[in-house]
Amino acid sequence: MKKIIPAILLVASLIGIGFSACVKKVDNTYFANGSAPVLTSSASAITPPTNDSTSTVLTLTWTNPKYSTDSANQQFIVELDSTGKNFAGESTIVITGPRNYSFTGSHLDSIMAAFGYSGGKPYSIDIRVTSSYANNNEQYRSNVVTVTVTPYTVPITLTPSSTSPLVLQIGNASNNAISFNWTASPYGSDTINYALQLDTVGGNFASPQTIDYGTSLTSTLTVNALNSAAIAAGVIGGSTKNVEFRIVSYIGSTYTNQAVVSNVVVLGLTSYTAAPKDLYLVGDATANGWTNPVATPAQQFTQINAVSFGIIINLTAGGGYVFLPVNGSWTNKYGGATDGTATGGGTLLANSAVPTSNTPAPASSGLYEIIVNFQTNSYTVTPYTGNAVPGTLFIVGAATAGGWTVPVPTPSQQFTQVTNAEFQLTLSLSSGNSYLFLPVNTGSYATKYGGSADGTAAGGTPLLLNNAVPSSNTPAPAATGSYLIDVNFITNTLTVTPS
Repeated sequence: MKKIIPAILLVASLIGIGFSACVKKVDNTYFANGSAPVLTSSASAITPPTNDSTSTVLTLTWTNPKYSTDSANQQFIVELDSTGKNFAGESTIVITGPRNYSFTGSHLDSIMAAFGYSGGKPYSIDIRVTSSYANNNEQYRSNVVTVTVTPYTVPITLTPSSTSPLVLQIGNASNNAISFNWTASPYGSDTINYALQLDTVGGNFASPQTIDYGTSLTSTLTVNALNSAAIAAGVIGGSTKNVEFRIVSYIGSTYTNQAVVSNVVVLGLTSYTAAPKDLYLVGDATANGWTNPVATPAQQFTQINAVSFGIIINLTAGGGYVFLPVNGSWTNKYGGATDGTATGGGTLLANSAVPTSNTPAPASSGLYEIIVNFQTNSYTVTPYTGNAVPGTLFIVGAATAGGWTVPVPTPSQQFTQVTNAEFQLTLSLSSGNSYLFLPVNTGSYATKYGGSADGTAAGGTPLLLNNAVPSSNTPAPAATGSYLIDVNFITNTLTVTPS
């Protein structure tokens, strides 16, 4: 039986034969492999200039990897890393098309900073190029080129607000002494912190006094802050020396990775010895001897102003003494090598500078006024001829509750002796009336003290003795009220302050 092919299959076969007879056969085409690029550098060692960070300092070029595609579809990755790190912590730049790349000084500096390198020192880095198609296929790595790079640093210019000599005064301790400003010194993308350093000329900043200012580009020092830093640097209180300042920049905020040091500014500076809160006298030239703590208020100085203290006391010839800022403690002391009676007094010394023989008493025993000045760093010892300092003090007069009746009521009208030569009392005074001060409460007016004004003005009024007190007596303030009355036999002043 003859096999019959279905009509539809026959038709399809005929169509297929006809189509293949009309189309030309095309062979498959395969692209050839590329080759690794060869990298070359314009220099083997570079030091970018600090004054033109935008200039090109390094150019890399490499050969054609011969991919079978347009250069616009070729990708190149420039890789940089510290020599010997095998590109484990590399910095990369991706380029499409060109077979070269140029670095400005600023760009290269940023890369070196990212590696943790400091400016001004040479470092070796390895560079290579990895080529590929734009889709990262078929990658080839070039040879490695080694270049020595010395990162540049931006110099810092330090400028003071004044170049005049600085005479620091304790009375101005909270005032501003001097200001500085300085130019920034950027380094890559790192945060830069700055510190001001102070040292005496010749110290060469071996052990400078340092004040950190973070990222700020300005500094203002108060008199007290500058004085403290100067003394710590070696400017003895009350002396004059040339000191030098500079700014140091640091990479990061730990102040351990020093970067750039500025110019040095030199200024003359006179310091002062910071005055203590209190001052006491101890020694065998006094009635209390070397017993410490000393008797108070008899051997406690009276503060005259912000820089000086005074005491009126009997000194015994042949003895010695020192000044103590804390009663009962030998930790700190002041004194001198002379008896302080010469014109200009003696130089005030502190702690170990005080001679082991202590401050000598004057050659003649007697009553003396000792003034210690921490601004001039001196002390003076003078035979006392002023108003005698009483052992007690009382107030009497129509301006007081007790009137002119003597003896006066106590303790309400008896002063408290707060130091060797200062008395204080708080009580009510009635306006339009007057009063006097008596050293004894026996009913005697043989000795009296007072003033010709009410003592409320700034600085008070002069303290007068006996016949110098006006017959109208000391006037009460214009307004009736409670007042603090301060009688100071060192300054010879009467001060009356609303309480």
